[in-house]
Amino acid sequence: MYTKAALLLVLAQAFAAPVELEERQSCPKIHVFGARETTASPGYGSTARFVNDILSAYPGSTAEAISYPACGGQSSCGGASYAQSVQAGVKAVQSQVSSFASRCPSAQLVYVGHSQGAQIGDDTLCGGGDPNNGVTSTTATIAQYNFKAIIWTGDPRFVPGESFHVGSATHGGFAARPAAITCGKYQGLIQSYCDSGDEYCSNGSNANTHNQYQTEYGSAALAFVKSKLTA
Repeated sequence: MYTKAALLLVLAQAFAAPVELEERQSCPKIHVFGARETTASPGYGSTARFVNDILSAYPGSTAEAISYPACGGQSSCGGASYAQSVQAGVKAVQSQVSSFASRCPSAQLVYVGHSQGAQIGDDTLCGGGDPNNGVTSTTATIAQYNFKAIIWTGDPRFVPGESFHVGSATHGGFAARPAAITCGKYQGLIQSYCDSGDEYCSNGSNANTHNQYQTEYGSAALAFVKSKLTA
C-alpha cells in the first residue's frame, strides 16, 4: 500500500505532466529576438521592420525585444556608458535566450540586431570577448541553442572578408571582432549588413548609411531568413 507521502507524490506527478505538455504545446514554431540600437526607446528600435516582416511571413510566430539600456552615456537612456550598456546587453541576451529555449527547445530561433543590438548578439553568439567594452568572457554563451537565422546591421564587431558579410564595407568596425573568431557553425546562418559609409561598422563618415539598412536590405534579409526556416 502507498504511504500518505508516496500517494501525494504520485498525485503531484500525475497533475504535473499535463501542465508541462500544455506548455510545450503552446510554444511557437518560430521565435524572434530583436535588439535595438543605442539611444532607441525600449522596444525593437530599427529592427522593427525586420521583426515585423518575419512575424507577417509566419503567422503564429512570436517575438520579444532584448531588454537592456541601449545607451552610450546619454541621460535620455539612463546615463549608462556604452561599455556598461554592452555588458548589460550581453547578460540580457544570454538570460532571455536561455529562458525561452529552456521552455521551448524545439522552437526555431531568429536573432535580429542593429548597431549596439548587433554587437551584443555577436558577442554572445560568436564569443571571443569584447575587452574594449569590459566583456572578458570568451565563451559563445548562446551558441548551443536552436538558432536558424541571424541578421546583423551596422555591427561594430564587423570584420572585412567574412563569409556572411553583405555590403560594400572594406574596413572593420570600431570594436572589430578578432579575425580568429569566425562564429563557428553559425557562419552559414548569419547575414551581416555593412556598407562603406557607415561610421560604426566600417570607417565611413555618412550617418545616413548606418540608418538605411532596413530600407535597403529589408527584402533580402527576409528572403534569407525564409531560406533558413522550416515553415
